[in-house]
Amino acid sequence: MRPHKISIKRKKSFNLNHQKNKFVLFIDEGEKFDNELPLDIHIADFLKKFISKKVFKNIALNEAITLDNPITLEPDHILIIKTKNSIGDIELYDFGKIISKFKGEDNISIIWSINNPLNLTARIIQLRSYVFDRLKAKKNIRKGSTQTIFFVDEKFKYSKSDLSKNDALAEGVFLCRDLVNFPANILNTNQFEKELKKLNKVGIKVRVLNEKDIEAIGMNLLFAVGKGSENPSKVVVLEWKGGKKSVNPTALIGKGVVFDSGGLSLKSPSGMVNMSMDMAGAAVIAGVLKSAALSNMKENLVGIIGLVENMPGPNALRPGDIIKSLKGDLIQVNNTDAEGRLLLADLLWYSQLKFKPKKIFDFATLTGAIIIALGKEYAGVFSNNDKFCEDFLAVCDKANEKAWRMPLDKKFRDALSSSIADMTNVGGSQGSSIIAAMFLNNFVKKEIPWIHVDIAGVSKNTETIFSRSGATAWGVVSLFEYFQEFS
Repeated sequence: MRPHKISIKRKKSFNLNHQKNKFVLFIDEGEKFDNELPLDIHIADFLKKFISKKVFKNIALNEAITLDNPITLEPDHILIIKTKNSIGDIELYDFGKIISKFKGEDNISIIWSINNPLNLTARIIQLRSYVFDRLKAKKNIRKGSTQTIFFVDEKFKYSKSDLSKNDALAEGVFLCRDLVNFPANILNTNQFEKELKKLNKVGIKVRVLNEKDIEAIGMNLLFAVGKGSENPSKVVVLEWKGGKKSVNPTALIGKGVVFDSGGLSLKSPSGMVNMSMDMAGAAVIAGVLKSAALSNMKENLVGIIGLVENMPGPNALRPGDIIKSLKGDLIQVNNTDAEGRLLLADLLWYSQLKFKPKKIFDFATLTGAIIIALGKEYAGVFSNNDKFCEDFLAVCDKANEKAWRMPLDKKFRDALSSSIADMTNVGGSQGSSIIAAMFLNNFVKKEIPWIHVDIAGVSKNTETIFSRSGATAWGVVSLFEYFQEFS
């Protein structure tokens, strides 16, 4: 689905037609009613009487109540949000969530009487409107494109560019969610390639490396992961050149395992059922590149996505096999279910050889252990550069995507030692998310700032401030905001 548009009008434009929509009023803790509101006289009288009642006085600040409208019957419900005099970003996000639940699939009018900018509340309403029903034979019959209109006072200053940025961000978020929600029999590596090629239309240069190219380059680890599948492995390179030609790009690397059976180190049935979402890192990169292009972001970005399917088969990678990485290190693969780090290792090294990036992010649903550590609330963040990491975590916090820094410790690198190769791909159950990050760290040059984000717990089937259920697109918002602030 496409994000629905949000518009802004002056309060004086709020006429009787708009009052047939659901509408929202904010009443501050002083319980003052705006007598200049151009409301139907019966509704205005009804609301004034309600505000004077004890039930309204007992409502907690920044909480809301929905009123049935017995007077004119249009709208059938009215939402009143009781606000503090001082409002911060957290409250603005919360208002968006409250209004989103109230709105449903109806038109809504919001009388914005708050001095803060409205773009954060508008963002939540827009992002929470996402519904994935593309695979249902009987889709919900919608009324068409619903409207969300903010009505603001004459003195209220607003920027249309903020809403256009929200529109661009929503397009990327919705793309990411669509990709993650598709099952693997529909979104195989070939179809994923087709979806990514559509980004040509928004100004992104798309280049695809096939298996012959991958082997010729020497990305043997990535190639080995997909050998058990009938679906061909691919590397898709997405370039957005919005900055100065002289500035090296930031590399965004995404794990795109379209289905992870575990390979010959086969997962249990319960551990396998949701593994079509093991490409969420790749979806995040696709989403943020689309948002960057649509917002004409002044930044050079290169997205490098590895598309593979990890399946058992006659040619599948075997436990104990030793594979030479693009870097040249020999890796003893003791567990074929630790495949994500193998393809990321080659992609990390390829990005440095080919593009000489000034910074690197990689996003991956890498380890179940990060869910044990941080639950489904926080993404795990690892970095070799304190300033880079602090900046990104500050953006995550401001953007309302929860993230927590995890350590990189050489002691955990010791767990990857091998007696017959340069290193193994696994190192025991204790601290295994850190061990996985230390494996990746081996493929990043020390002088390049790098952040690895493990999104295994936050990518799907968890409600966030931005999403109701299913795929969350965790990371698209934070990356988008990071480049807005640090481009």
